Amino acid sequence: METHGSGEELQARTAARSATRVLLLMSDTGGGHRSVSEALAEGLRALYGDAVEPRIVDAFIQYAPFPLNRSPALYPYMVKPAIVPFYARAWHFANHPRRARQLVYLFWPWVRQRIAKLFAENPADVIVSVHPLFNDVTLRYWMKAPRRVPFVIVICDIGSIHALWCANADLVIAPHEGARHRAIACGVPPERVVVTGFPIRLRFREVRGRPKAFWRERLGWRPDLPTVLVMGGGEGMGKVFENAWAAAEAGLPLQMAVVAGRNERLRRRLEAVEWPVPTYVYGFVRTIPEMMAAADVIVTKAGPNTIAEALAMGRPMILTHYLPGQEEGNVDYVVNGGAGVYAPEPEQVREVVREWLSQPDLLETFATRAAAMGYPDAALDAARWIWEIARRGVAGSEA
Repeated sequence: METHGSGEELQARTAARSATRVLLLMSDTGGGHRSVSEALAEGLRALYGDAVEPRIVDAFIQYAPFPLNRSPALYPYMVKPAIVPFYARAWHFANHPRRARQLVYLFWPWVRQRIAKLFAENPADVIVSVHPLFNDVTLRYWMKAPRRVPFVIVICDIGSIHALWCANADLVIAPHEGARHRAIACGVPPERVVVTGFPIRLRFREVRGRPKAFWRERLGWRPDLPTVLVMGGGEGMGKVFENAWAAAEAGLPLQMAVVAGRNERLRRRLEAVEWPVPTYVYGFVRTIPEMMAAADVIVTKAGPNTIAEALAMGRPMILTHYLPGQEEGNVDYVVNGGAGVYAPEPEQVREVVREWLSQPDLLETFATRAAAMGYPDAALDAARWIWEIARRGVAGSEA
């Protein structure tokens, strides 16, 4: 007699079949899309446990035709200084609702079969997109499908909201009110747009309650010194070395942590220097929440993830550069909100560090404004909306 597994195994399979399946579409074109996917998956599991089954799929690598399936590997080259002007022009050209959709539909015959395969191999009760290039093609596919799966878009930009984010999905989750207004202006019905903040890892919520000195000790840093955290995103982009050196020369008692990300050449260069202040050099790490909790000032590029994380932690920022097009508005968002300044030259970084750390009241003012703009619960709030849309879809299919 053939056996089919133990009772526990059968229960596990039954539970898996009954779990609400959430398909998260992302691509590693920049670190932010994966981070948001992981944050949403964390939020769903934290709230609903085994009742939810989140699955993260890199739709470019796993399903797109050549050369789109090489996009994650090509992305670091696409944002190099020589290519950035062309990238920015393309971004601006497509940043109109009608033009954006027309450009996407040009690719439809090319990607139609791959999109069908993606959804056939990843059955879901709700589909969540955290990448703008997946939105219109997903909606087009489900328009002719026999049973339409609910579709949610989570906007993963902060200041510059591209028209490709603003597709007419069942729900659009926006990072702030300005993004909500942008989606509505692009034609999304107001009742389908909600504001939760920009989803970030739950660890940022967990580290907020302890003082800076606690986390400095845990990280092996000096607990008594003002601390500057210097970053360049996951790829270590921009003048990270020059900005770190400028901060070190501020002429104040301070310590620094410098994160090179995946940029091994930068990490080796940082480690080869004899720094004038205590300095801790890192490559790609998963301890950014603890580092931000330990820091007084964050020096960084204007990437949306880092900005959202710093705001949730109430940490003022010195923004040193941005990717033209998609990150331009991020600078305005932070500066106009009073949560930081724009300092594109290392000499300016040095002056701001000197000014902030020598005037604690001024630094505290920037920190208070940053905290007021933060959404530390964004991943949980977004997860609740996704769950509601998913369960509504399940109920409809069972009716």
